[in-house]
Amino acid sequence: MHSTKWVLFTWELRDKAKRKRWFYINLKRALEELPPKSWSKVGGSVYLVDERYSRGFRELLKRFKGPELKWHEFRIEA
Repeated sequence: MHSTKWVLFTWELRDKAKRKRWFYINLKRALEELPPKSWSKVGGSVYLVDERYSRGFRELLKRFKGPELKWHEFRIEA
C-alpha cells in the first residue's frame, strides 16, 4: 500500500507584525505555485503540504522567522 508523506505547518504571527502584508502576499504566491491537490488549509494558520512540495513553504517561513513569527512543522504519514 502506497503512503503519502505530508508536512503540517503551523505558525503564530503577531497582530502588529511589520511585514504581515508581505508575509501573506508571499504565502499566496507560494500556494499558487503548488499543484492544487498537494496542499490543504486545515484551519487558521495550519496547512498540510505534500512533503515533495514543502521546500518552498519552509523557505518562506524561514525568511520571515523572528520575533514576529513563530512556526513549527510536523511530519505526518498517511
